Amino acid sequence: MEFAAIPWAQGSLVVIALGVIVSVFTMVYKGLLVPRSHVQDLREDRDARIAQAEKDRDERVADAERDAEAWRRLFEAERDAHETTRRAHAEEVGAALAASTEGAQVAAALLTEIRARQLEAKQ
Repeated sequence: MEFAAIPWAQGSLVVIALGVIVSVFTMVYKGLLVPRSHVQDLREDRDARIAQAEKDRDERVADAERDAEAWRRLFEAERDAHETTRRAHAEEVGAALAASTEGAQVAAALLTEIRARQLEAKQ
């Protein structure tokens, strides 16, 4: 007797074939098996989204660099203006101190002269 002629073997093969067919249909229904064209479309869409995200990121980085450069120029201009103001203030204070020193020297000379005259007057 041949193996395929055994009734239980024939039933087993049918059950196995039906199991494979049902499994394939179940996998397609659940999305575990999809056509290659569908996967390729998904990959192309993913690659396009990644490229767009990179382009957007690069544009934002370029904008941020331009903003940083503008702020740097403003900072340097403000720093230069502050330095100019500081120098002008230092010169003003220096001039005031020089005038004060000169006034103190004149006052000291006057006081010395007054004292000398007072001493002469007492003698």
